[in-house]
Amino acid sequence: MSRRLWLLAVSSVADPERFAAAAARFARHHAEDPRTVTRGNETSSASQDYHARLSMFVLQLDPEASEVVRLAALCQHVRRFELGRDAFPATPQGYKRWRSEQTRRQVAIAAGELEATGYDAATIERVVAILSKRNLRDDADAALLEDAVCLRFVVDELATFATGRSDEDLVRILRKTWDKLSPRGRWAVAAAVAGLPASLRALVARATAQ
Repeated sequence: MSRRLWLLAVSSVADPERFAAAAARFARHHAEDPRTVTRGNETSSASQDYHARLSMFVLQLDPEASEVVRLAALCQHVRRFELGRDAFPATPQGYKRWRSEQTRRQVAIAAGELEATGYDAATIERVVAILSKRNLRDDADAALLEDAVCLRFVVDELATFATGRSDEDLVRILRKTWDKLSPRGRWAVAAAVAGLPASLRALVARATAQ
């Protein structure tokens, strides 16, 4: 995470030292991801890159994002690299089981690290609720995190993700992504799509047509 982004991330939090301590705990988890990503001249683990980018998109969408959302962005999908999709059957039910287990793991790790850092039970409960994303329509914090997750996917992964997939599959996936977004998230994704290749722009247009 760049120094500028870090300074923005710690702005307006109740206790910057406690926030920094929590961020450092999560950063140690992310550093253990064996996958790597090179962005410009800098190489980092895939998890380090993911969380830096997710935090950036959260703050782009809302510079005044609450501390609990900023914390959730630091631990979304924490240690996901340890449990691959292939650990469960290649069926819709297997996918649901994998997603459920990933959620259970991430909230357990997040809660433990936040408690160790000195956050109170109410804050931990809010972060867990945001990570669980059970109520996107009525929970503005969870909606903001989901907007940032989807925006990062479109900007950073969609072009690679599209390789080898049919147009029909991509339209279906993109439509599900679009349906999750708040109005602010839809505006941001629509703006980001302008930088994609024409073929992907056309698929996004199909997926988002009313």
